[in-house]
Amino acid sequence: MSEAAATTETDDGPVRFMDQLVGLDYRIVTPPVRRRFEERMQGRRITGDQCPSCGLVYVPPKGFCPLCVVETTDDDIREVSDVGTVVSFTVLTPIQYRGQEERQPYVLASLLLDGANATVGQQRIAGIDTDDVRTGLRVRARWRPEGEPAGEDATGRLGLGPAIEHWEPSGEPDAAPETYQEHIL
Repeated sequence: MSEAAATTETDDGPVRFMDQLVGLDYRIVTPPVRRRFEERMQGRRITGDQCPSCGLVYVPPKGFCPLCVVETTDDDIREVSDVGTVVSFTVLTPIQYRGQEERQPYVLASLLLDGANATVGQQRIAGIDTDDVRTGLRVRARWRPEGEPAGEDATGRLGLGPAIEHWEPSGEPDAAPETYQEHIL
């Protein structure tokens, strides 16, 4: 018997252990709805699907209304604003480990974009001290300069994708709580 396969006696009988290297290859396929959304984002247009039944607008588009279970089509695409309201947020303090590039605390927030009825999560807030971020804060997208590569940012594929660098205060007064209260997590 080789070293790789050893036998150990237990109360239930012999147990065999064997080391084996297993490899898996993944191919990520972007659905057509997401691909078209990302193309519009590269043109600095944020769009969502408006349900033909209930009228709610979902960003990013899903290809269906999750409440009415109704399919949406290209006729249901609606453009929404690149300005919105912080409805919830988390301040993250990076744990230092080999390869960690983040050094300072930062904020990820859920935003309710003007013209949308559902929030977009995991959006980076910058241009403001983490202690000053609050629910109701009005923010505007800081678009990535055209032609600039998005890099390998893991959060880039979440929510709205890599076309937006981050969100920053818009300079507007805070939104009234009744305009976003139902979206607070």
